[in-house]
Amino acid sequence: MNKKILVVYATAGIGHKKAALAVKEAYDEMKLPGVEVTLIDALDYTNNFFKWSYLQAYLLMVNKLPTLWGLLYYFTDIPLVDLFVSYIRRVNNWANSKRLVSYILDTKPDMIISTHFFASEVIADLKQKSLMPSRLITIVTDYRLHAWWVCEGTDAYIVASEDTRRDLEGRKVDPMKIKVMGIPIEPIFSKPLDRPKIFKETGLRDDLFTILVIGGGFGVGPIEGIVKIIAQISGKLQTIVVCGHNEELVHKIQSLKGEYKLNMKVLGFIDNVYEYMDISDILISKSGGITVSESLAKEIPLVVISPILGQETGNSAFLVRNSAAVKVEKLNDLKAALEGIISDPVKLDKMREDIRKLKKPCAAYDVAKFAYEYNK
Repeated sequence: MNKKILVVYATAGIGHKKAALAVKEAYDEMKLPGVEVTLIDALDYTNNFFKWSYLQAYLLMVNKLPTLWGLLYYFTDIPLVDLFVSYIRRVNNWANSKRLVSYILDTKPDMIISTHFFASEVIADLKQKSLMPSRLITIVTDYRLHAWWVCEGTDAYIVASEDTRRDLEGRKVDPMKIKVMGIPIEPIFSKPLDRPKIFKETGLRDDLFTILVIGGGFGVGPIEGIVKIIAQISGKLQTIVVCGHNEELVHKIQSLKGEYKLNMKVLGFIDNVYEYMDISDILISKSGGITVSESLAKEIPLVVISPILGQETGNSAFLVRNSAAVKVEKLNDLKAALEGIISDPVKLDKMREDIRKLKKPCAAYDVAKFAYEYNK
């Protein structure tokens, strides 16, 4: 009989979806016998208002009210506060996830792999109430833990680092349930690429120091300010700016490119960011869990500017502590940081060496195999 595996995410930020897609792609590539894999967005099985507000509230907080978001993030991570808030959250989630519950009870998957705490919490509650026998694996998509990820009824946690393992153990999670495998990223990140071919196809030069700037899937962050700072740096370099789905940002950066006469390639949303990472010397970006994992896989040092309080500060602190990134608190400090990196190839080589100790580019395969063989 086939083993039915459900991979579920929630579109609250791009990262959770990308991690789920990576696991599904790993299954498609591995072609394991006797397995049937389905991928869904948990929010598609809620009402329209809940789905819309879940994403929009998150984007509003991190983009317009980051300080408030950070305060809420840390406040709700306090165990006593979480004990109270989690009850309210679970009641709200349960009231808005009836279609998701019906779907899971009807399809009866043997294994559920969740990359978002909303789905994990709903499914764990079902297990706690003995309403379903499915196994639940939760993939924590950041390098440090928040209380939202911890759910009674979870059979296994996949985490990115030993730091996350210790965080879970501090929350009284059974150590046997914790597996340090990394955060799943597209399998292509684990494969060697043809660098000369990429340079030729992109029209970029292989003899220039290359800076890659990424604003995430939604094109957020001080991208315009970053470009203006880069324009002040002398020397032979080229820049790639990825603006995501933010078309307005694409036009603004194109204007700055012309205004400052920059050697720059401006892109919107792309599905081959791994190629641009492969040929770049440094990456300037947010420190979301997926971006961090992708940069580690490609051994590209990261420059993090003003990470959003919460998960991003936890991720950036992890990188800085392990010499895999440089953190810049203010945009005005970026120029000096970039000039220091560009002028010090020895430092760059040392950062890449330290990155090799952290990277887990095959996480998608490892998670897929672990779930497939679980209780086999």
